Amino acid sequence: MKNLRRTIGAAALITLAGCSQPRSGGSFYTDNPNPGTEGFVPLFTPLSTGTKAVPERVAAFDGFQTVGIAITPDGRLFLSSPRWHGNHGDSVVEVRTGTFNPPIAYPTEAWNSWRPGVRPERAWVCVQALYNDDQGRLWVLDPGAPNFGTPVPNAAKLIRFDPDRDRVTASFIFNNSIAPDGSYLNDVRIDTNDGFAFITDSGLGAIVAVDLTTGNAGRFLEEHMSTKADTSLELIIGGERWVDENGYTPAVHSDGIALSPEGDYIYYQALTGRTLYRVPTAPMKSALRPEGDWPAQYRGLTLVDDMGEFVEELGETFVTDAMAMDDNGVLYFTALERDAITARLPSGELTQVTADTRISWPDSFAIHGGRLYFTNARIHETGFGRPEGPFAQGPYGVFRVPLIDPD
Repeated sequence: MKNLRRTIGAAALITLAGCSQPRSGGSFYTDNPNPGTEGFVPLFTPLSTGTKAVPERVAAFDGFQTVGIAITPDGRLFLSSPRWHGNHGDSVVEVRTGTFNPPIAYPTEAWNSWRPGVRPERAWVCVQALYNDDQGRLWVLDPGAPNFGTPVPNAAKLIRFDPDRDRVTASFIFNNSIAPDGSYLNDVRIDTNDGFAFITDSGLGAIVAVDLTTGNAGRFLEEHMSTKADTSLELIIGGERWVDENGYTPAVHSDGIALSPEGDYIYYQALTGRTLYRVPTAPMKSALRPEGDWPAQYRGLTLVDDMGEFVEELGETFVTDAMAMDDNGVLYFTALERDAITARLPSGELTQVTADTRISWPDSFAIHGGRLYFTNARIHETGFGRPEGPFAQGPYGVFRVPLIDPD
């Protein structure tokens, strides 16, 4: 067994009452104040024609390291902040647009008040990623590993919310086989057509697939070079070499992930790396759901089969922390070394979307209303897992640019 462990993650349906409650948070900012609205720029204004790709800052915070982002179809904005520092506050918040009120703890204060001794299945331990699927559901990925340490038992989880009711509708709790010591579940994409989740593990390097119907889960490509960091690289972020406390390039494995519009491929890349890969989703789906109607060449695969033969190398791209693919097949990257957002067109051509000195470690994407939204995490300016800091106070925040036309 080379590229895969036989692993099962438990799925449980939880329906908990909950509602958003105010919590203390950082200051709120907007760009280009709109006269007559107390300086507030509506977050989801219609996209005008001829808009240039100049990043517009939508919101920013002091003291809340904004990493994950999701936007519901009706325009609700959710952000997450991992437990990477000793002065960590809320993990998941909702930003109520149209006001200058602090962010609101989501779904409740109790979910945001984890400490040792509190049940981690129903509290945010170290939320990394948010995702809103094409059915309007909010997904929260918690690797359960504070300060990049060993995952807390029963803390690694994928939680699904119905935002209309602010209720949990499904909870997938991952055991040590799916989230072993050293793992850090990083980003997630949801295939609603077949009912699967695909998750990168940036701690050890692997792709985790979850059958959202049965709860079965497996670690794929965990020994394949495509999921591993290239620590021979010298990364220049913010004008300086990005190194750990010992002067070495951090080994951040498979990190950014994107799902094709048809759900037939996932694209992924190590953060410490510049090579893009993709793999068809059907082999993983077949291994987890053998009775499914998959293409003939993928039928009969099991959890012990080698999936590396299906991986395709797509060439050199950018040092990136996140990827997203739009409905036109344009693949967007957060280009960390460039303070930029870049893209790969369906033709394979690479192009710059936007660049700005205000962009400092762009981390996560959300697509809404013809625009690409991204967070500004400033990770290279922080302690990166060392609770004592240093900790950049801000501003952290959210920017947006128009999606590009591949034609």
